[in-house]
Amino acid sequence: MKKFMNSNWSMRLLALLCALVLFAYVNSLKTTHNASILTNSSSKTTLTSNRKVTISAPLELNVNSTKYFVTGYPENIKVTIEGPSALVTTTANTQNFKVYANLSKLAVGRHGVKVEVDGLNKELSYGLSQKYIHVNIQPRRTATYKVSADFNKANVADGYEVGSARLGTSSVKVTGAVSEVSKVAKVVAVVNTNKNLEKSVNQQAIIEALDANGQNLNVVLTPSTTSVYIPITQATTTKDVPIDLKASGKTAADTSYSFSSDTKSVTVTGTKAALAKLKSLPVNVDVTNVDSTTTKTVDVSTSDEDGISSVSPTSVKVKITVKND
Repeated sequence: MKKFMNSNWSMRLLALLCALVLFAYVNSLKTTHNASILTNSSSKTTLTSNRKVTISAPLELNVNSTKYFVTGYPENIKVTIEGPSALVTTTANTQNFKVYANLSKLAVGRHGVKVEVDGLNKELSYGLSQKYIHVNIQPRRTATYKVSADFNKANVADGYEVGSARLGTSSVKVTGAVSEVSKVAKVVAVVNTNKNLEKSVNQQAIIEALDANGQNLNVVLTPSTTSVYIPITQATTTKDVPIDLKASGKTAADTSYSFSSDTKSVTVTGTKAALAKLKSLPVNVDVTNVDSTTTKTVDVSTSDEDGISSVSPTSVKVKITVKND
């Protein structure tokens, strides 16, 4: 053993082993250190990662709305916010900020106004799709107008007619700039109908304020919709037709009856198709217990005739002549 320790080769081998052990130890320390650095770096990146989102936010106006009416501005402004991911997510979900334009110190007329944002966390940066808007400030006016139903009567099928429309509201309040409200020529409830209408229409309709040229005006209507009922029925006309007197009821044996009346015809109201088929109108004369010549007032009925709505007169005097066979 002593001889081995005194050998040059043994010393060299021992030195190599020690070097290898030392290298392995130092390398393990370096690996552990690098892993720690990577872990801390990843944690730091997670905590400080940013996010960017774009939100469509309603535009608010700071203005005396009881005195002025404003037109020309967009309803929404797109806001792009950027910052810490968690804070951006919370802001996008809650939208706990406002986008506004301050008009409180502006006079009547057209203006370019800066769009501002209030309520955003200071850690967030933002950008706007529009930094300035153009508005038209005018004195405000409210007036009341009657509403009428507006629909295409050409859509009514042939042989049918339109009755008087019934609306859920008879009048509306029109609010807007004085210059716009003064242009109102009529206010209508617009009813959209199909062609060849044969049935009554019952629907909810949008109310519009129109000028003399039929163009929509930039005003606010209260209410903005209403129910509309438009009766559609078969068109009726009148026709004079002769009456046909016929015996009815219990007749006596070996007895015959003849009838006469000063009224030879009656005026019948009904559809064109029904009247075209009607050549005469049957009138039943009850001869029960009639055993001698007499005169009776007889009702004229159209209940058995399809498409016939009325008759005039509704009764006639009939002379019943009795003949014993």
